[in-house]
Amino acid sequence: MAISMPLRTTVLLISAAIAAAPAAHADVSAAARAFSDGQTAQLEGDYDHAAQSFELAYSNAPSKEALRSAIRARQLAGQLARAATLAELLLVKYADDPPSTRLAGDVIAEARPKLGRISVSCASRCALAIGGRAMSLPPAEAQVVYVAAGRHTLEATFDDARIATREIAVVAGADNEVRLVPAAPAAAVESAPIAPPGADAAVKRERTDTAPRGLPRVVPLVGAAVAVGLAGAGVWSGLDTNKAHDAYVKDPTHEAFTAGESKQLRTNILFGSAIAVGAATAVVAIWWTRWSGGEAPAVALTPSSGGALVSYGRRF
Repeated sequence: MAISMPLRTTVLLISAAIAAAPAAHADVSAAARAFSDGQTAQLEGDYDHAAQSFELAYSNAPSKEALRSAIRARQLAGQLARAATLAELLLVKYADDPPSTRLAGDVIAEARPKLGRISVSCASRCALAIGGRAMSLPPAEAQVVYVAAGRHTLEATFDDARIATREIAVVAGADNEVRLVPAAPAAAVESAPIAPPGADAAVKRERTDTAPRGLPRVVPLVGAAVAVGLAGAGVWSGLDTNKAHDAYVKDPTHEAFTAGESKQLRTNILFGSAIAVGAATAVVAIWWTRWSGGEAPAVALTPSSGGALVSYGRRF
C-alpha cells in the first residue's frame, strides 16, 4: 500500500489551511482597554472621544454596559441622531434588560419629534452608510437609523461586496421604510453553432464511452493552493488589524475606528473563505478526483490537534 506524492501534498496543504484559521472570539482585553479609555475621556468632558471608545469596546466584545455608555456619551456630546440609532440597537440586542429598555425608550422618545426615523431592510446582511459616512453598526438584514430632516443617500454594502444605493427625503417626526437590494450581475450570453439533429445524443454517447471519470488531479491541487493563500492573507490581515487597533489607541479618531472595523471584517472574510475552500477541496480530492486507474481508494479521517487529517491510499 502506498500513498501518491501529489495527494500527500494536497492533504498536507489542506490541513495547514484549516489549522491556520483561528476560531472567532471576542477580543475582551481590547474591549476592556477601550472601555477604560472611554471612562477617562468622559470624566475629562471629551464626550465624543468617550463615545467612540465605548463603541469600539462594544465592537470588540458586545455588552449592554458598553452600548449604554456609548449612548449616554452621544447624548452628552449633543449627537442625538447617533444616540437614538444606538438606542434602537440596544432595544434589539437587550430587550429583556430593564435598565437598557428604559434608557433606549427615553432617548428614542426625545429623538422621534426632532429627527426622521428610517427602517432599512436589506435583501441579505449589509453594512450601512449615509451620505458616504459609515454608520459603524454591525452588519444585519434589518437596521433602524435616525437622521436630520432633509435629503439623504443610503448605501448598503453586502457581504459579497455588491452595493445598493437609495436617495430619500426625510421629514422630522416621520417614519420611513427602505428596502435595499443589490443589482443582479449581467448575464453573459455566448453564441454557439447550431448542431444538426441527433448530434447532441451522439456526442453524449461518445463522451460517456470514452471520457475517463472524475476531475483531473490539478483541480484539488489548485484548490489547496488557494486555501493556503487565503489563510496566509488572513494572517497578514489579522496582523494589519492589530496595527490599526494600536494606532487607534494612540490616536482615537473616527477615521481610525472605521478603518479598524473594515480591516476586522476583511480578516474574518479571508479566514472564512480559507476554511470553506479547504473543506471543498478535501471533498473534491477524496470523492471526485481521478488520480489514476486501479482499485478503489482507501480513505481515513483521523482527529488531530489542528482539526482533522484526511488520509488517502491506493495501490499502484
